[in-house]
Amino acid sequence: MKFLTVTAFAALALTTAGCVIVDADVKDLDARYSSDAERVYSAKIEDNTITLRVAASGCTTKDFFEADVDHKGGDTFKVEFEREKRDYCKMMQPNGEKLSWTFSELGLPDGANVILVNPVGR
Repeated sequence: MKFLTVTAFAALALTTAGCVIVDADVKDLDARYSSDAERVYSAKIEDNTITLRVAASGCTTKDFFEADVDHKGGDTFKVEFEREKRDYCKMMQPNGEKLSWTFSELGLPDGANVILVNPVGR
């Protein structure tokens, strides 16, 4: 009896493993997800510094990213980080790499309101 139950679960797992769910209501995927913006594990903006935790395999540095800064008016700026180079190292880093940029590195005035464009989360 146990063998039949295990076999049934294995067959169910194999039949559903190739399923893909498509959100048919989405007309413009670029409007929902930026094709360039790197998904970051976490982000913190404080003390005139932007700190990101990004996917990494051992070699990722700030040089792997290009920052796109757009002035939205007043003291508000939109900042988007785009990965320019892939990390092909083999080190296991399940929590990614922590990278920080100061406002002055990005050309932002001290105390600016920053809107991070990159999606955050895993």
